[in-house]
Amino acid sequence: MKILVTGAGGFIGAQIVTDLLAAGHEVVCCARNIAYTQHLFPTVKVIACDFKKDVQVADWLPRLEQIDVVINCVGILYHPNKKIIWATHYDAPKALFDACVQSHVKQVIQISALGVEQSEVEYAKSKKAADDYLLSLPLQAVILRPSLVYGRGSYGGTSLFRGLASLPWLMPIPGKGEQQFQPIHMEDLAKAIVKLIANPPEESQVLNAAGPELLNLKQVLRTLRSWLSFPKAKLFFIPLWLIKLGSRFGDLIPYSSLNSTSFKMMMQNNITSNVEVEKFHAAIGFVPRSFSQGVYTQPATVQDRWHARLFFVKPLVQLSLAFVWIWTALCSAFFYSAAKSYQLLAEFGISGVWQHLLLYSASLVDFLIGLAILVGFQAKKIGLLQIIVIVIYTVLISWRLPGFWLEPFAPIAKNIPILVLILIWLSLESDR
Repeated sequence: MKILVTGAGGFIGAQIVTDLLAAGHEVVCCARNIAYTQHLFPTVKVIACDFKKDVQVADWLPRLEQIDVVINCVGILYHPNKKIIWATHYDAPKALFDACVQSHVKQVIQISALGVEQSEVEYAKSKKAADDYLLSLPLQAVILRPSLVYGRGSYGGTSLFRGLASLPWLMPIPGKGEQQFQPIHMEDLAKAIVKLIANPPEESQVLNAAGPELLNLKQVLRTLRSWLSFPKAKLFFIPLWLIKLGSRFGDLIPYSSLNSTSFKMMMQNNITSNVEVEKFHAAIGFVPRSFSQGVYTQPATVQDRWHARLFFVKPLVQLSLAFVWIWTALCSAFFYSAAKSYQLLAEFGISGVWQHLLLYSASLVDFLIGLAILVGFQAKKIGLLQIIVIVIYTVLISWRLPGFWLEPFAPIAKNIPILVLILIWLSLESDR
């Protein structure tokens, strides 16, 4: 069959495409980042789509020519703009589903989430609205609502759990760690989709894609820590009010895994009934592996341990770099003696009004760089700009004020580890 997969470059979407290709299907990948997805699947046709903008039926009709099945894997857990969330989860999928009806697509599979019926977060409400609309249409549809999805690699919530499980000495547990999950391995979820395409249900239906094992958060984190080969750590229970406060700060950081939506979703039990579990297993024709079986399918590698240990280091690197630039700007413009700054500029041969102009222009540049780092704006370009500015500062001061190299607080020597920190920040910049 010819199958269109939206969100094909994502954590779940990429696995689905891989399994569909292995099953002999012809796949068309629909993604916002064409270059990235094409690198993942060099032999597959990749077309551009943007769920924030493609909200008209006419946007989708040309993409559905000769398509038999559509699988929608697009989803964003949090965005400060609610309109973006609703466009991504409802407006664009609604247009896509309507186009599927007009194009006589045989089957639509929608990847939703377990618990969207009870949750009041925008992610859940918008997903639920799209699910309901799809079920109202005259086409064969399957809505899959998975519990915690884990597998090779990690993204979002699973990365957060790995990060918590890898901290030295103490393992933080949100609340009492009694939140419940029925984890399903990413490969089992993709296998289920291949089975549902080969043997579609007679009627449209919702399937709660849950594994056979019910675990609480403490058990999940302990299993992950053991898999990562880290020594046992003492459990440290964090009050929920403190996590909630931290999630509010996380809302301010683009693409942060700790945000108010992830907090609210984590606080609700991510489980379903035994009847629904059996219904799902019957529909797909097999029983997914248990969490421990799935985790140990592949031994943890050094890269897994690095990624887990760096999870909480990454935002600290970002915040520390932003702090250095912003604090430098404030000190130069307001806190440090202007007379002493002008004296230093005079040693460079700069005098008169140019001293005032250069001092406050440089302060403004430093402040804007720090602000751009803080909000995650154009990381690669801002990283290169930081390197250029620091190198220029270092060369000029070494030329005209070489004594700064010998001062006991090493103001210029610190530029070397800061440059390395910028390179680390650039290396960690992408979540993909």
